[in-house]
Amino acid sequence: MIKMITASTREIDDCEIAVQEILEQLNLGERGLTHSIGLMNFHAEFLETGVAREVSDALPFDVVGCTTSNIAISGDMGDLILSAAVLTSDDISFAAGITGPIRENSKTPIGELYSRLRDALPEKPSLLYALAPILHNIGGDEFIEIIDEFSGGVPLFGSLAFTHKSDFSGVYTFFNGEHYGDALALVAMSGDVNPTFLKTSLPEERVIRRKAVITESKKNAIRSINGIPVHEYLESIGLAENGQINRGGIGSIPLILTLEDKSQVERSPYAMTEDGGLLCYGSVPVNAIVDFAYGDKNYVLQSARETMNDALKTQNALGMMIFSCAARRYLLGSDDNAEMNEVAKQLDGVCKYQFGYSGGEICPVPRPDGKLVNRFHNYSLITCII
Repeated sequence: MIKMITASTREIDDCEIAVQEILEQLNLGERGLTHSIGLMNFHAEFLETGVAREVSDALPFDVVGCTTSNIAISGDMGDLILSAAVLTSDDISFAAGITGPIRENSKTPIGELYSRLRDALPEKPSLLYALAPILHNIGGDEFIEIIDEFSGGVPLFGSLAFTHKSDFSGVYTFFNGEHYGDALALVAMSGDVNPTFLKTSLPEERVIRRKAVITESKKNAIRSINGIPVHEYLESIGLAENGQINRGGIGSIPLILTLEDKSQVERSPYAMTEDGGLLCYGSVPVNAIVDFAYGDKNYVLQSARETMNDALKTQNALGMMIFSCAARRYLLGSDDNAEMNEVAKQLDGVCKYQFGYSGGEICPVPRPDGKLVNRFHNYSLITCII
């Protein structure tokens, strides 16, 4: 059994006060168990003032974390917040670490980190939690493929770090007081961990064009659909005109990809290239079947309500780690706390949780045969229930 304990502080200037607030809320002397790990989400200013480091240093176990924008935690929400969630257990073991730089070579440092964590545990990990940087040359799919190669497909949950800045500057992962722009943080858990994973799915009524096939692509760039250059295809179905996306902007049109193993992921497009390609946050493989959908504020709030309803049906849910795609936050407009409010309405006073916004979501999904496969998502609200 894993128990989750949560705390938050809005004290961004005085490290001593911030540490005191976190420690008093956690009350580890009475509530901590034999093994523990700390998970922190915070606005980037908590790095600049040193508060994130001081809070981490005050906790008597490893702490991993990342920057994000808006944050919700049991009983608190907003943007200028540092949240701390502690997973603690008598029968689950935790090991955590950070890679070396992964800008030029991602496989070696990630593999070395996984091997160190595996060797530090009494048995093979049964759940992995990853926080990764945003790098132009390495996508979330690549991180997952590498970890899968070394772990053999152990369930993997997590996020790409995010920030309040639209240019994605100031995005950092975090481990034991230090922050990194080019390193992946990983937690490995062993023992009888039986998580439940939930991911939003775009409802049928949101689909506006069905079952096309990606016929040419390169990593995250779609070049052609149904044998037609992608910009021409988008114009043919009324989603673009003169190379520009219609319907409220390019980020409002999520793509639902059905992969060759029949698992599904969402992709958020973010730009049209000068030569007519469509760039997405995440890989877009050839032969994937693509449905075009439409997102707006109502969809974000509806899907958040439905996902939390499903989460609360999970037997013996003691804690939840939750990430929502940055694209969903942008659809909220100026009401950027609206999705967190929907989560809080259902979870506050019922279940401990930690919520942050994501530059890309990492969550297992089932294939038709029921086997879970680790996938990288956009446009999704993901939940790991422990």
